[in-house]
Amino acid sequence: MPPTRKIKASFVCALYVCLVLWFSLQLTACKEPASTTESEVITEAPALDPELSELNRRVRSEPRNPEHYHARARYYLRKAQYEPAMVDLRSLFSLDTGRADYFLTAAEVYIKLGAISQADDALAVATRKNPKLADAHVKRGELAFMNKKYNSAIFYLNEGLKADIHHAEGYFWKGMVHLEQGKREQAESAFLTCIEQQPEHTEAMMQLGLMHQYDNSAMAYRYFTNVIRIDSNYLEALYARGTLLQDQGYPDSARHDYQQILNRNPAHPDALFNLGYTFLIEGKYIESIRWFDRLIAADPAHYRALQNRGLAYEQSGQKDKALADFKQVLKIQPGYDKALEAINRIK
Repeated sequence: MPPTRKIKASFVCALYVCLVLWFSLQLTACKEPASTTESEVITEAPALDPELSELNRRVRSEPRNPEHYHARARYYLRKAQYEPAMVDLRSLFSLDTGRADYFLTAAEVYIKLGAISQADDALAVATRKNPKLADAHVKRGELAFMNKKYNSAIFYLNEGLKADIHHAEGYFWKGMVHLEQGKREQAESAFLTCIEQQPEHTEAMMQLGLMHQYDNSAMAYRYFTNVIRIDSNYLEALYARGTLLQDQGYPDSARHDYQQILNRNPAHPDALFNLGYTFLIEGKYIESIRWFDRLIAADPAHYRALQNRGLAYEQSGQKDKALADFKQVLKIQPGYDKALEAINRIK
C-alpha cells in the first residue's frame, strides 16, 4: 500500500528535529558560518572557475546570507565536489533551517554520498515544508524505485506530478517503475509523455529504443540516433545502435559506431569484442585477431575474446596459437564446452 498521506504533526516535528540533529553531527554544525580561513582552504586554488570566484566573493561580502552558501553548495554538487558542498551546507543550516529547497539540496548531496536513508529523511522534511516542491516528491519516488518499493514510488511520483503536471523526470521515473513491473504499455506512455515535456530527454529516448530493439528495429534506430544527435558522447546509445546495425546485417555501419566509442574510450571492452567478432564472421581473420589482441591485453581473463581469437587463429591456419588460446580458456572457465570441442577438433 502507498504511504499514508496524513503525517501526524508530532511525527513531523520529531523527524525535523532528528534531521537537524543529524546535520549537526554529520556536518559538524556550529552557530557561526565557516571561518574565512576554513573556507579558503576548501575554495581557494589557482585559476578558479570564474563562477566559483563570484560565489566566493558573495559569501565574503555577506557571510550571514544563507542563500550564498546554498548557491555555492549547488555549484559544488554540479561539480561532484561533495565535501566542500557539505561544508557549505553546515554553514547554511547554522543560519536557516526554514527553506524546503535547502533540504532538497542536502538530500541530493546525501544521495551522491550513498546516505540514502538520510536523503529520504531530508526529502520528507522538504515536502512537508513545501508540498508543491515537485522536485522533492519526484526524488523520493526515484529513491523508492531504487529500493524496489514500487507502490511507494508511484505514490511519490504522482504527488510530484500533482505539484507540476509538466515535470519530465516524474514521467520518466513512472516509466521506469512500470517497465520494472513488466507494464510495457504504461512504461512506453510515460516515456513518451516525458519527451513531450522535455524533447531532448535522452534517458527516456534510450529506454524507448531498448524497448523496441527486437520488435521494431527502425523505431529503435531512430531513438538511438536521436540520443546520439543530442549527446554524441552517450556511449550506451552508440553501442546499442551498433549492435542493432550488426544484428540487422550492416557490419560496416556497426563498426563505425564501435570506432566512435573507442575514440572516446579506447579500452571499451564490448566495442573491442564486437569489432573482433564482426571481422571474424566475415572471414577477415587478421583484422579480427588485431581487435581481440587489444581486448585481451586489457583483460587477460576475457575468455570469450580468447575463444574467438582462437577460432580466428584456427581458421587462418595458426593451429598452435589457436590451441594455446583454447587451453587458456579452460584455465579461466573450466569445462567450457566450446573450448573443449575446439581442442578435440584441432587434435
